[in-house]
Amino acid sequence: MGAPNVWAIKEVALATFYDLKTEKAKVQLRNLKTAGIENSGETKYAQGGRGNTKVVGFSGNRGGKVTLQDCVFTNEVIAMMTGNDIKTGATNVIQRQELKVVANKATLDYTPVNVTNGLISVYKLNEDGTHGDEITFTKGTVATTNYTLAAKVLSFFASDLEDGSDIVAYYNVATDSTAKTITVSTDKFAGSYKVVLDCLVRNTVNEEDYAAQIVINKAKMEDNWKIDTSADGDPSVFDIPLEMLKPAKGNEMYTMTIYDEALIPNP
Repeated sequence: MGAPNVWAIKEVALATFYDLKTEKAKVQLRNLKTAGIENSGETKYAQGGRGNTKVVGFSGNRGGKVTLQDCVFTNEVIAMMTGNDIKTGATNVIQRQELKVVANKATLDYTPVNVTNGLISVYKLNEDGTHGDEITFTKGTVATTNYTLAAKVLSFFASDLEDGSDIVAYYNVATDSTAKTITVSTDKFAGSYKVVLDCLVRNTVNEEDYAAQIVINKAKMEDNWKIDTSADGDPSVFDIPLEMLKPAKGNEMYTMTIYDEALIPNP
């Protein structure tokens, strides 16, 4: 029967990003919740005569937006939106640990780094979980309100803390070499890419499914985006907004082709 004239969209699209310089594929998003295109333009009217009616319209400022919403976060896409590469390798992260003091000592779960001047901070814990008095680091003999540090062990002045007292320690530890670091900096911004959306449409006549491919020749990732966390509700989603741009060659901002995959020549 061939490609339909009247159809309905059945599934969310798969989105593939291509590098404008190399034309090579960078990443495909296969877990989108929504993928939408919004067309825009402006019409200016010549008005006059009795009643100042609109006589003729002039259209311009053709534009378009692409909004993708992913149910997962992909490092490669975040790198494209920040303009910075994702760094892989060991780095320092901050730990917060609540500890019980036993025999004037408390042992951390992890070995801290850069301990020459002690941990970031150590406090007695109040019954409601808030910070009490600070306990400060000393390199010499431990004195009242001080602690010393050897590897993972904190030692306190004998009469300062009873057995079972609660403290909280903040300190830096080193990750393993597989850690991924995302950076947003003041001098790097989101790039522009060719975007291809592949989806399915259904013929309203015979209920058959057909392929549809939307090719956006040049789309600028917008620099306004966010990461949300929530204590309730659905898992966080990742919104990926893009603005369509005029390609360097030609005037086609995007095309949409509906076709029958079964009729693709395969000699």
